[in-house]
Amino acid sequence: MVILGIHDGHGASAALLVDGRLVAAMSEDRPTRQSTRSGFPFQSVERVLRQGGITLREVDHIALATRRLPPKYFFVPRESFSIADFWREQTCYWQPRLNKTASPAYLEVFHDRIDPARRIYDESLIAHEDDAEGMLKARLKHLREYSGLPAERISVHDHHTCHAWFAYMSHPGRDRDLLVFTTDGGGDGSNGTVWEGRNRGPLRLLHRDGRCNIGRIYRYATLLLGMKQFEHAFKTMGLAPYANEKYGRLAHAVYASTLQNDGLGFTYAQEPADHFFWFKERLEGIRFDGIAWGVQKRTEELLSQWVKNGVTATGIPDVAISGGVAMNIKANKVIWELPEVNSLFVPPAAGDESISVGAACLAAAAQPGVAAERVENLQPFHTPYLGDDFSDREAEQAIAAGGLPPGSTVRRAGAGEVADLLAQGEVVARCAGRWEFGPRALGNRSILADPRDAGVVRQINEIIKQRDFWMPFASSVLAERAEDYFVNPKGLDAGYMTLAFDSTPLGRREMISGLHPYDFTSRPHVVRQEVNPEYHALIRAFEARTSVGALLNTSFNLHGEPMVAGPEDAVSTLVRSGLTHAWIGSWLVSKPCATP
Repeated sequence: MVILGIHDGHGASAALLVDGRLVAAMSEDRPTRQSTRSGFPFQSVERVLRQGGITLREVDHIALATRRLPPKYFFVPRESFSIADFWREQTCYWQPRLNKTASPAYLEVFHDRIDPARRIYDESLIAHEDDAEGMLKARLKHLREYSGLPAERISVHDHHTCHAWFAYMSHPGRDRDLLVFTTDGGGDGSNGTVWEGRNRGPLRLLHRDGRCNIGRIYRYATLLLGMKQFEHAFKTMGLAPYANEKYGRLAHAVYASTLQNDGLGFTYAQEPADHFFWFKERLEGIRFDGIAWGVQKRTEELLSQWVKNGVTATGIPDVAISGGVAMNIKANKVIWELPEVNSLFVPPAAGDESISVGAACLAAAAQPGVAAERVENLQPFHTPYLGDDFSDREAEQAIAAGGLPPGSTVRRAGAGEVADLLAQGEVVARCAGRWEFGPRALGNRSILADPRDAGVVRQINEIIKQRDFWMPFASSVLAERAEDYFVNPKGLDAGYMTLAFDSTPLGRREMISGLHPYDFTSRPHVVRQEVNPEYHALIRAFEARTSVGALLNTSFNLHGEPMVAGPEDAVSTLVRSGLTHAWIGSWLVSKPCATP
């Protein structure tokens, strides 16, 4: 049975399941070259089908993620918003509504931002901007016309149920009972759920909550700090450790006076009228880094207590978390360190891009004639390499057409030659194999360097990344050397850069550029030979030359752009940046010198 999963909201994506096996999954940002892309994922659908060798006419079923998407967030793509646009949203749309001085229409405030490409849906919905039911009918009508499938072969699935099933099916330890949490800014009227999966059976919902506003509070704190609320929460998290606790406690007191844990749910000690202006008023005069410290500390407290309550209520100590808030790596560290928690798993694409996979899983587990959801209809999936691949010939053609500067060289190279460059202090970008699903660069679309050199952080920032000075880089570590570099007493799966650990003394010497500069924590990508043999071989070759079994690893992209997809993007990024070397397939491309 061929099932196509589609998410057409924020973080749009597509996934393909064939006979219960996940064949491909891709988010629309890579092929469209636009971060956090929303809208119908035309290019991702085309690519996942191509990966499976399947035409659209051969699809048996389409599973659509998320029931309620209001038209106002469909016709206006907020991924193109500037920080000023997000402030305009608050002051020109929400503030008059909250104060009941006016009721402006969203699509009037942002009439200049309506995307003509979104007119695949009934334009009359523009006049009914909150009509999610009408929007659902339009989305389903479009799917029927696009695919040729009848209505009975198209299903729609709840947002948080999709999050939960993605975490469950990607968990490496489903031989034991699991406790699954989902939490994000909101979807289908919820922003937090708790599930249990026992005896390898289907997930059972324990609690659904619409007041789990951790993600909402955090994203508006990010906006108050002058950063994009949907893209830069990780910057708030990275800034928090630098703050003086004295100032942080002032902000923490504001946040702690509001949202509270209440068993498996949440309540308020005092409920703000909104999650932006209320906090803005009370945080005035507190240092910016103190605000980051305060909201991060409160997030850690709320999430860890929530998980602790769930473990106590169910007796299940093995935990998985999905949804956008699950990308808060610092909070995840506090959670897995709880004595009540035996293990914590966070999947590689915990955000909304993964709910296309969850929707496809739900459809596969409830095939016609099946009375209940059956996990046995699905095969677990344990690899993040689910995107497009390319041939060496395609790489050669892209390099030839890429407009390399005079004096550039192109030659075939193996892991040994690239390891030589890295050992000599060169920075090398790698584009090889299928790209990673999710926001983390896991070796196949990565910029790599010697992790011993603390100065390489500034070098990479200056030549390509332009990251804020406080933001840490990460490392890829050989599985055989993991215990040398970071402390993982519970043996957690650290293969996706979704968990943080304290570093060892050796890690602080040999992996310093891949640690958080202030607290020396590590956000590692543990590389196993059976999962990515080519990348493992490169790190092995570097180890043979340096005795270091790790590499600094950051995403292969220009600042503000998605990670590169194919060889054309890799060549373009090389040409437009200060990078000198890119290893594209088996081709090593070297410019004569770094571009200023």
